Amino acid sequence: MRRTLRWALRRTGLPLHGSPPLRRVLAAGLVLLIFILAGCTSSPGPAPGPVPERVDIDPPWGPEAVERPMRSGLINLTHLNSLVEPMEVEGRELSLVHIYAEAPSYGWVDASDEGIACVDDVARAAIVYLNYYRDTEDPAALAQARRLLNFVLYMQAEDGEYYNFVTDNRGTINRTGQTSYKAWSWWAARGQWALAEGYALFRELDPEYAAQLREAYLRGEEALKASLTGYGRWDELHGARVPAWLLGGGSDLTALALYGLAAWYEAEPNDQTRALMEQLGEAVAAYQLGSFAEYPFGAQPSNAASTALWHAWGSHQVMALARAGRLLGRGDFIAAARQAADSFFTYLLVTDLVNEAAVSFRRQGQIAYGASMLVHGFDELYRATGRAEYARYAGLAGSWFFGNNIAGVAMYDPGTGRGYDGINGANPFMVNRNAGAESTVEALLSLQRIVREPEAARYLAYREVGRSYAAVVEVESGQPVSGSPEYGRRDWTGEATFSGGRYYALAPGDAVELELPVAEAGEYHLYLAHERQAAPKDAGANTVHAVRAPGPVHIDGILDDAEWAGAPAHAVERQEQLLRGRSTWPGAEADSFRFRLMWDDENLYIGAEVRDPEHWQQSVGPGVWQGDALWVYLDTAGGGSRVDVKLTFAQTPQGPQVWDWRGGGFLPGARLAFRQLDGGYVYEAALPLAALGRLDALPDRAVQAATGAVWVAGIDVGRGATGGGFMCWTGLDPDAAENHAPLAFVAEPPARQDVVAPASQGPADVAVTVEVGEHAPLVLHEAVSPDRDYLWLDRLTGLPLRLEPGVYRVRITGSGADPARRSVVDALWLVPSRQRKVLAGPDGRQLELIRHWNAGFTEWKE
Repeated sequence: MRRTLRWALRRTGLPLHGSPPLRRVLAAGLVLLIFILAGCTSSPGPAPGPVPERVDIDPPWGPEAVERPMRSGLINLTHLNSLVEPMEVEGRELSLVHIYAEAPSYGWVDASDEGIACVDDVARAAIVYLNYYRDTEDPAALAQARRLLNFVLYMQAEDGEYYNFVTDNRGTINRTGQTSYKAWSWWAARGQWALAEGYALFRELDPEYAAQLREAYLRGEEALKASLTGYGRWDELHGARVPAWLLGGGSDLTALALYGLAAWYEAEPNDQTRALMEQLGEAVAAYQLGSFAEYPFGAQPSNAASTALWHAWGSHQVMALARAGRLLGRGDFIAAARQAADSFFTYLLVTDLVNEAAVSFRRQGQIAYGASMLVHGFDELYRATGRAEYARYAGLAGSWFFGNNIAGVAMYDPGTGRGYDGINGANPFMVNRNAGAESTVEALLSLQRIVREPEAARYLAYREVGRSYAAVVEVESGQPVSGSPEYGRRDWTGEATFSGGRYYALAPGDAVELELPVAEAGEYHLYLAHERQAAPKDAGANTVHAVRAPGPVHIDGILDDAEWAGAPAHAVERQEQLLRGRSTWPGAEADSFRFRLMWDDENLYIGAEVRDPEHWQQSVGPGVWQGDALWVYLDTAGGGSRVDVKLTFAQTPQGPQVWDWRGGGFLPGARLAFRQLDGGYVYEAALPLAALGRLDALPDRAVQAATGAVWVAGIDVGRGATGGGFMCWTGLDPDAAENHAPLAFVAEPPARQDVVAPASQGPADVAVTVEVGEHAPLVLHEAVSPDRDYLWLDRLTGLPLRLEPGVYRVRITGSGADPARRSVVDALWLVPSRQRKVLAGPDGRQLELIRHWNAGFTEWKE
């Protein structure tokens, strides 16, 4: 239920300083003309109605604003204003921005498990108001920006890091929430960006206030500098070089931090900021894979744990590299940004926006943030290069907000200023009509950029009217025709996604046949989503054994006593067990661990001996990931269904703690002991079975276990390694249950199993042959991974296939040289060698985007 706001904000008293620049006026007029001609000044969703004569709250900038809502052309801040609530903390006037607003009333809805407002949203909203003031010189916008910046200042800790959420309008900070703990994370990066933009504006208007922003920004930059480790070192994943100094292991977060640095450097150039920009920019620019025709098509993967994953949410790489490259004169940064934009971003324009690309492309779940990243990226490239095509691309990306999307629904309403929350399918009924803070803010940030550039603004109202034929056919839709193909079920691998969550595994000689429809005559390329495979390892040695405890277990941090004598030690000390961080790993003697497990009718017991010359942990609760902690993951049902238990053991400033990430609190009844050793330390924990979900049924199987039977679940155990790395028992992403090792509960210790070194392999040991109609067979060798199996998208065709309209019979056959191994095939992509999209403007003018897969460029024909 919406609450009435009763407050007044002291007016700034700042005079106007002339009219907006002429080109802004021209751009705004051009956009309004487009929308008048298009007849789309309101959303085809819920009828937004006209711009209200009065707003229904007491506004913060004085009574005169009641008669004058904050609107300039397409930029309407009415809805954003309605999400803003004032607060006073320690005598200082702040404003927060409520997170969600649900249709049809669009009243406030808060996240009960997080809080009512966060730096993530408030910081970006502050930038909207700062931009609005730059464009209109409306003092109300400046006053609102100041109050929102005060919220950002309030949420910064003394060490320069930030908390994210407040739980009430009295300013109570959520200090332990999973999305709110003190850290240099996403909310810190956004806070720093807002402070930099605020300083750039206020340093002339209010130097005293600007000095406060400057002091806070510099404190945050020092915290960023302290969190940056491993510069110049490299990891390797699937043969690709990965910078070891990406913040939090993500190129997305690193790019956002780089963008905030660039905003500060543009306002106040200095050596330290430049050095940090150079280091972060080099990491983001270097982590770029594929090409125009090779997956991931020149994109910067989102994180260091997956070469396949790019998500639209928060992918700031192009915009950050373009801005930093322009300011620093780094042509290599701009070149990397152009490669991603010219290849991957234009592919999205020629097809459709996506929620994520992870070998399979997920187009459901599209959000304003994803469209905004394309707009920002293209626009920053336009500023960096002066090339008009990037302005045009920015405008075309922004047309997503006005119905040029898979649902055909406008996702921003100029009449109310609402940005709608997302598109979950290709029809209007799959649109999320709620209008939360992030969607509204990102829509406004995008449009504020576009309306400043007439070359971009003219394409906002363009809509798709035609495209060339392309198709994705799931291999599992086919039928077995030879041998015994294995029908598999799997979704997220820890790095990528099986489309449809299904696949076929084909031993040599196994074959399936499927139908490939072709609607238009032309030349086509074929791509196959499949698994690239590493040499096989000894599967039996991967099982983790928990033995029946011989009697009462004392949780005292002592593992070299009779209680633990019968529990086998599982060593995590080999390079292949490093999920990331190989370049910074000092070796097993300095950085490794061994863990043991026992059980009884009440508890699961875990003991771990860690080799680590220095224990470092300064956080509590969910913040312990930043320091030394032990991670335990369980799939209590077994079978790779889901990770239903995720725990961290940590010795914190408040003592030993077991944090339950799934439950969002401390694990009920858990006991943890910590003991320091020479060159390391020990964790010993008792975890109540009743708190571990399905494991509470374990006592019912005690008779079976006593007779030698086992009850199997899934497990992985890991810890952060030196230099931001991570090592675990399987060496795979433990957040994917399919990667877990079998967990066997036994009565007696098993016979010792030595680790067997992986065998060597040749590329043809695993292979698949694809036959399309009467065309020559296409063979793909799959035993090519240097480290572990991973899902990938490979092109099968060198020269394109000439296909006429019709339905083609496709036969896919396992053809590897090793009879014991299977090819895992997921989906077949059919793409035209000249892939076209036709769009029309409100005046009937048409343009074509043509992606030339062979020649490696995207053509704009108008």
